[in-house]
Amino acid sequence: MPRIMILLTALLPTVLLVTCAAQAEAQVETPEPTTAREYYLRGMKREKAAQFQEAIADYKKAGELAPDDFDVHFTLSSLYANVKDYPAAIDALAKSLKARPKDYSALFNAGLYHEYLHNFDQAIAFYTQASSEDANFAHTGDSIEEARAHAFHYRGRIYQWHKKDNAKAVADFTEALRLDPDIRMVRYRRAVAYHDLREYKKAHADFAAARQLDPDYSNLLNAWAWQLATCPDSQYRDGPLALQLAKKTNDLNMLAAAYAELGEFGNAVAFQKQALQRLEDASPSDNQPLTKWQQEQKEQMQARLATYESKRPYRDE
Repeated sequence: MPRIMILLTALLPTVLLVTCAAQAEAQVETPEPTTAREYYLRGMKREKAAQFQEAIADYKKAGELAPDDFDVHFTLSSLYANVKDYPAAIDALAKSLKARPKDYSALFNAGLYHEYLHNFDQAIAFYTQASSEDANFAHTGDSIEEARAHAFHYRGRIYQWHKKDNAKAVADFTEALRLDPDIRMVRYRRAVAYHDLREYKKAHADFAAARQLDPDYSNLLNAWAWQLATCPDSQYRDGPLALQLAKKTNDLNMLAAAYAELGEFGNAVAFQKQALQRLEDASPSDNQPLTKWQQEQKEQMQARLATYESKRPYRDE
């Protein structure tokens, strides 16, 4: 035992020397970058280490030294977006597009960041350029068809969600599906647009096709359950299927509508009252009024409740 201890003690100074040397080497500062490439590479290391402001400073310096370098400005834009500084991200993308006009990725991202800022007209303009056949698709990982379909999809979302223009939304979703029949979410969104346009047959077909792709997507199940329970056209009402879908999501409003379509008005009234109570529980404090959206929802629920209490199913007319 004493001999082993002596050996270990003898090795200890060597170990300490190696450790100290490694620490000293690690503490030596690397020379300050002098070229755009060096600033860019240091920025990448800093970004990887989550030193975002330091990385931004390096990318900006690299951009000053190499104003025509697409990658520098595009990487800077992505980092700005990562820290949710979308105006700065858009400015960086503008410099990217000067270096590489019509680049699909820069155009699409500019559309996306404008959308985040609720600059919907600008977002539409950039998505339109990204969807164009003459965009530069050389640096996207997708096929040209997939990339263009993505741009049509996102432009269609803006028309549907923010412009309330379902006809234009349907046109964009249809083009997206022509280019990429397997693109996700588009059939569901087109079904909702068709429903709002009262083209129930087309909506029904899209709902069914969308469910094949996403059988458990709750928004899809609720939207289809609503049409199945409340459609003015009896061809596209199906109480049992509406109830089956509503039970999967346990949406109280959909359950109420489905039970009403089946003539089970006691259940319809009970679930609609529960939905109203849940809305009240989620509302602001007693001293604050309901938000505009909450007030609209409350009025619609109360109207449906009155319909169910009079033993009539609700019709979405």
